[in-house]
Amino acid sequence: PAGPAGPAAPAAPEAAVVPAPAAPQPPLAPDFSLEGTSGQTRRLRDYQGRVVILIYEDRDSNQQNNDLKRELAERARAQDLTRDVAVVPVANLSGYSFWPAAGFARDAVIDIAREQGMEILMDWTSTMSGAYRFRPSTSYVMVLSREGRVLFRHAGALPLRARMRFFSVIGEAMARPG
Repeated sequence: PAGPAGPAAPAAPEAAVVPAPAAPQPPLAPDFSLEGTSGQTRRLRDYQGRVVILIYEDRDSNQQNNDLKRELAERARAQDLTRDVAVVPVANLSGYSFWPAAGFARDAVIDIAREQGMEILMDWTSTMSGAYRFRPSTSYVMVLSREGRVLFRHAGALPLRARMRFFSVIGEAMARPG
């Protein structure tokens, strides 16, 4: 025989919908304020909205990524990317920040900028080097998103595999809306 009905069993709790955790965002690059060969002061935020290719070198490292720089120049000639991409070369001139060396160094960098047809920024006090944790005598290549997030960073000469990844990251970053 059936016994007296007991209290109704509690309804099963509804499964809580928990959003999946968002993928961690790449870190923001530190801002900088550097003199350019044009005489203007440039900051990272001046390039916001474009993918930034940052190349930081000193006298001892300016030959380390010549293959990459040649390939970048060839690609730039093949298609105009200036609306979407900013190539930002930076010369570490901290070893020349005294008179009369500073004048000679500035003139040499201005000549290179004219020859290359692009502005070069000058880090006279290693401010950028310190903020970005760049080591002396090492070429650094970085790709920053349109918002200034570090998408790619490499110290030293980029071997072929790293160059392929570098260009892949640039393409992916350009494909994202800005």
